[in-house]
Amino acid sequence: MRALLIGGGGREHAIGLSIVKAGVELYVLSHMKNPGLERISKKIVTGNENDREWVLSQANRIEPDYVFIGPEAPLASGVSDILTRNGFRVFAPSSTAAKLETSKSFCRRFLREKGIKGNVESNAFSDMDEIEEFVMGIDYNFVIKPDGLTGGKGVLVQGIHFRDREEGAKLAKAYVGEEGKTVLIERKLIGEEFSLQAFAFGGEIFFLPLVQDYKRAFEGDVGPNTGGMGSICFSERGLPFINREEEKEAREIMRSIVANLDDDGIKYVGPIYGGFMATSEGVRLLEINARLGDPEAINALSVMENSIFDVAVKMFNGVNPELEFRNKVNVLRYLVPRGYGSDPHPSKISLDEEGIYLRGIRTFYASVSKRGQVLHQTSSRSVALFSEGNRIEDVVERFQGIEKLIKGEYFMRRDIGTVETISKKKEFMDELRSKKV
Repeated sequence: MRALLIGGGGREHAIGLSIVKAGVELYVLSHMKNPGLERISKKIVTGNENDREWVLSQANRIEPDYVFIGPEAPLASGVSDILTRNGFRVFAPSSTAAKLETSKSFCRRFLREKGIKGNVESNAFSDMDEIEEFVMGIDYNFVIKPDGLTGGKGVLVQGIHFRDREEGAKLAKAYVGEEGKTVLIERKLIGEEFSLQAFAFGGEIFFLPLVQDYKRAFEGDVGPNTGGMGSICFSERGLPFINREEEKEAREIMRSIVANLDDDGIKYVGPIYGGFMATSEGVRLLEINARLGDPEAINALSVMENSIFDVAVKMFNGVNPELEFRNKVNVLRYLVPRGYGSDPHPSKISLDEEGIYLRGIRTFYASVSKRGQVLHQTSSRSVALFSEGNRIEDVVERFQGIEKLIKGEYFMRRDIGTVETISKKKEFMDELRSKKV
């Protein structure tokens, strides 16, 4: 059989590796040639992966049995829709279902109208005068979220990205601008974030293990939000600082979302993930994404014994997949260009892949091209270094001195997954829960 994968980042490298575990031929459509996908695919065709007609023409030539879509932009542009209308089995949501991600105001409104738990106090604005009046009248700290896709980089938080209401109102008004774009003003939450990914089909949902993504650019969780600097996963053990009741709450929220969509005649197909925060008042939904996360997909798919291709085939044939996971701990750290998150300066880097492999670390390629042994960075993330084992201490230790095996200019957070950072998160959550009224 034959699979077609759309997209070419680190997430797609992980999805591609999962697909080929099933022994099928892999073809890729992407805006660039991912070096990792080049190694495992029959062919990579480069082009505009968001162009529906181009994608359809390539799919007609390749004739895949199943299609997988990694990024969110092709979903927003209707790639899933046109392929489905033309008879392809697409393991990805329609553009209508994907509005949960592509329009944050739609998602908040949907949760509110359906009475789904975990919603956050949120108001949408497209008028600058209304923003000013509202912001100056509230008595809580707030968060600014552009309504559309931002690649995980668009959220501005009071106390981090702006100091007070006046500065926040100015930023929100600047985003709305003369074009009247929509921006959300949401109550700021205090707690610990986590990601819950799953596969959905026909109103049913099947969960992957919890992952935490380190969003902030610099060590100590400071600096601008990014697409994700790295992530940790403890397989089915769960995250040490998120308790089982909180995980259960998150699962129920996602079940309710998929079930309510189904009741409305919107059939959700494929990957879905929720970004959550555990607070003193329970679990709150920060956002829904109509895809797997990047980097979270790498963590979760690496411990999943099943192939994602096998999952898709079973779901399309009315068989519930029985997901199985290895009992391992893993830590991922991204190499990114200098200045990533604010003012990136792409450069050239090279890896001693054999030396990295001998350390027990795997490489997942993201937004880089390879010429000979040199990797050419873009303005986005370059390479994920991935370590897995039985104990977090052993997993993290493999990163010690890794700089000797990497040449060129780059940045990597060295505190991701350390015992110290995890202990701090656990202490913080224990104290926060103790204040619960």
